[in-house]
Amino acid sequence: MSKRAFLFGLAVVAVLIFSLYRAKYGAQDTVAEIKVVEAQIEAAEAEQAELLAEFAHRSRQEWIEEFARRELGMVPARAEQFVRTVDLDGRVGPPMELPNPDTPVDREVQQ
Repeated sequence: MSKRAFLFGLAVVAVLIFSLYRAKYGAQDTVAEIKVVEAQIEAAEAEQAELLAEFAHRSRQEWIEEFARRELGMVPARAEQFVRTVDLDGRVGPPMELPNPDTPVDREVQQ
C-alpha cells in the first residue's frame, strides 16, 4: 500500500509541477500580448492626436477661405449680391406656381 501511495503522491507532484510550468509560461505569453495591445493603443492615440491637429488646422476660417478660392474658384460675396427679401421679386422675378404633386402627369413616349 505504501508503494501505491508513493506513486500517487509522485503523480500529484508531477501534475502540480506541470501546472506551475504552464501557468508561468502562460503568464509570460499574456504579458507579451498585453505589450502588443499597449503598442497598438499608443499608435492609435498618436494617430488620433495627428488627426485632431489636422482637423483644427483645416477648420480655421482662413484655411477654408483660401481653399474655397484656390480649389473651388469661390470669392467673397459683393455688396450688390445681397438683396432684401422685399426686393427679390424685382430682382429674380415673381415666384413660380409649382404643379400639385397629387395630379397625375401624362407622359407619352414620343416615337
